[in-house]
Amino acid sequence: MKSIVLSLFFAGMSLATLANGPHDPIGDKSESTAEVKFIGSNAGGYSFNVLYNNTAGARFSVAILDEFGDQLYQHFYTDRKFDKNFRLPDPESYGKLVFVIRNLSDNSVQRFEVHADSRVVDEVKVKEVE
Repeated sequence: MKSIVLSLFFAGMSLATLANGPHDPIGDKSESTAEVKFIGSNAGGYSFNVLYNNTAGARFSVAILDEFGDQLYQHFYTDRKFDKNFRLPDPESYGKLVFVIRNLSDNSVQRFEVHADSRVVDEVKVKEVE
């Protein structure tokens, strides 16, 4: 029996969020920390959740850049517990996204790189039939 050719977005594994890895944020990280998570893909787009612990209630910006550094989105917030979902259409039009969270009070910056990779997997099974 032949299986179906599956189109898989290896988003959970292929999307690398590099927040706490070798890329340290600029400035003091202090108590304000951000997190970017991939939450799913559907209808040709990817969804991400951005969390930011802004205990001081300082003004901060969230920006999304494409692989060339062009700004796709930027907005300023003062939420103490920031929790927002972002849906980005057409993941094939960019190879990399960068989420930048900048605290304007202490000039700290956290960057998260997201690499999208789509793959097609062929799976063929042969089963003996009695």
